[in-house]
Amino acid sequence: KIREGGTGCSSFFPPGVLGALGESCHPRGARACTGGAMASALSRMDSDANSESGSAATGKAATGVKALKETKLKKHPALTEHVRNSRLGKELLGHVVFLVIFSIVTIVPVDDPHYEAFSFSMRSMFLHEDNLLHNANASFAGPRFVDVNTVSAFWKWARGPFLHTVYMEDWYKGSPWTVGDQGLIAGSNLVIGTVNLRQKRVKRGTCVVPEDFLGAKDLTDCIADFSPAVEDTDAFGPFFTEPEWATAFAYAPAWHAFHGSLRAYSPGGFALEFPAAKCTRKNETLPCITQASSILTDLESTGWIDYRTRAVTVEVAVYNPPLNRYALIQAVLEMPSSGGILPFAQVRTAKLIRYATTGDFALLGLELALILLVVFDVLEKAVFYRRFNVKIKDHKWDIADTFMHASFLVSVGCRVNALSVYASLNLDPSVRVHYDLDASFYWSGVADGAAGWVAWLVWFRCFKFLHEFSWAKLILDTLAKAAAPLLGLCLSGVVILLAFAHVGLVAFGSQIYDLRSMGVAVASCFRFIFSGMRYEEFRVAGTFLGPIYYIAFKVWMVLIYVRFFVAVIIDAYRQVMNETRNRWTLSFPPLEALSKDFSLWWYERRQRGKQKPPSWSVADSSGEPKTLSGKGLKAAEAEAKAAEQGLTELDAREMYQVLQERVKGLQEHMDTRISTIEKMFVTTVAPLVETLDILVRQQTENAALAAVRAVNK
Repeated sequence: KIREGGTGCSSFFPPGVLGALGESCHPRGARACTGGAMASALSRMDSDANSESGSAATGKAATGVKALKETKLKKHPALTEHVRNSRLGKELLGHVVFLVIFSIVTIVPVDDPHYEAFSFSMRSMFLHEDNLLHNANASFAGPRFVDVNTVSAFWKWARGPFLHTVYMEDWYKGSPWTVGDQGLIAGSNLVIGTVNLRQKRVKRGTCVVPEDFLGAKDLTDCIADFSPAVEDTDAFGPFFTEPEWATAFAYAPAWHAFHGSLRAYSPGGFALEFPAAKCTRKNETLPCITQASSILTDLESTGWIDYRTRAVTVEVAVYNPPLNRYALIQAVLEMPSSGGILPFAQVRTAKLIRYATTGDFALLGLELALILLVVFDVLEKAVFYRRFNVKIKDHKWDIADTFMHASFLVSVGCRVNALSVYASLNLDPSVRVHYDLDASFYWSGVADGAAGWVAWLVWFRCFKFLHEFSWAKLILDTLAKAAAPLLGLCLSGVVILLAFAHVGLVAFGSQIYDLRSMGVAVASCFRFIFSGMRYEEFRVAGTFLGPIYYIAFKVWMVLIYVRFFVAVIIDAYRQVMNETRNRWTLSFPPLEALSKDFSLWWYERRQRGKQKPPSWSVADSSGEPKTLSGKGLKAAEAEAKAAEQGLTELDAREMYQVLQERVKGLQEHMDTRISTIEKMFVTTVAPLVETLDILVRQQTENAALAAVRAVNK
């Protein structure tokens, strides 16, 4: 056994090897033996093994020589449990630092209730208000955009609430605007560029009329729904020559794409721009709202929107200096071939100027620190796999880490691209031209979504370390054991869900809004599992099939399938609990290994501070200790340490501790069994033996008495 404070080599090496090593062995065991002693020991043991091959001690020495040579020539050190746990502990510390910095970088820029209030105010003023609260003049009142259901109602909204919101002339119901306030919304939101109005049109004769209706006099033309193949790009209208009418009836392909509630619309369109401030006509300055209102009136009177129009969109961009955020307001009016008008509105906000204040540049420093942490983590993994000669496919969590690093770099690329797209605009608020902020908003949204995905992966990585925590390991092992059955259950569930979606689309798609298309039907069926399925709606859609569909869905998906999920997880949990002994013992090996390494480092550091130059060293005129061979003491120690590290990474003391714990556990187990057997003997066997002894004595006495009586007779 290795004694605490003893030589540490007497049990790790055979006697022949130990004798060859002499006094050069350190208490820590084989790892601490110096390179010079090892080399001399090897040479001496080679000669001893050749000269004394017949003795048993020499045979052990030869075996030790062979083992030491193999250890010395070994290229890759062994991956022990302590090394693995120590690496996990270091990764845990790095992950905690990464998680804290990443949370600061992603939460601080958006954790402000004023950002949501900014979006709400823009949505309210442009789309949900009739502006009677903002203006005493009733001429600016009109329907809300969400209530627009006819073309004439759209023109009323555009000339009334929309124009007054863009070109406010008074402070709510109070004092009027000054000249410097023009181009501001609600006093602090600056209109960027121009306000644009554009539409998408469809060519004539773009749908097929059945033969039964070819002779109908009222059916003179057939206009299909919008698609890029049938889009009309030819000029139309009265062709006014005024500058403000230059592009109203001419197709411009440079406009960006947009989307509504029914579909997405390709780039280009018939567009018209309204300046936000400093409006002039024939070299005369006039209020912008007057000029814009007259243009909209002329567009309505000339039939700019007709039966070939499929979508009209109004777009305006504003900037809020106190919040340093942009807002892009898009109001889309869709006019499908089915008739009617469908209003769709979207308000997007983004921080396009990301670095402006001191706090923003501090966040930039933290973002660079995150990139360095990712680089360091990747380098650590590369060194680890090269040093221990292991493959990444054997470490699944490292594969997940690689995926997280790649996702993080992709999110950084998206953020850099968003900043470069905005910088390419060369935005100047004093120049009243259209700035295509849609691309900047798009890439900013992509970068935010990528950051959210990385946040999910970063938090998910915590399970890598929780799996080593004894109390959390039970839950994670349960999920791992139930993964395969749950996967099969999910596949069969997807098949059943697609079947219900298909049936719902075919049978009720034209009557139930939640089943209007295949994609919407699949999403709605998944939502029906939890809530939102109304029996009356299905009964009206189909008197016979509707109730059957409703009952079958509830029975299969709610009563049976959801309970299968619960049953699989409970069964896996029972199996894990039966397989796990000492399940509630608190242990966390990575932290224990890390604390052990730190304690050892601190002990060695203190010992080095107490050490004095050895007696076999001398000092030169400079006072630096040297060995007898003339080498510096530090150089000699470095050579000895390098020779020591080349031997092995296995620590005899650690091996002994593991074996000691196992032997202790086995002894406790045997003691428990022996005590159980003793209790069984005391409680059952001993009374039985005593009873048998009493019976035997009684029988013997009775036989003796009978014999005496017979003799007497």
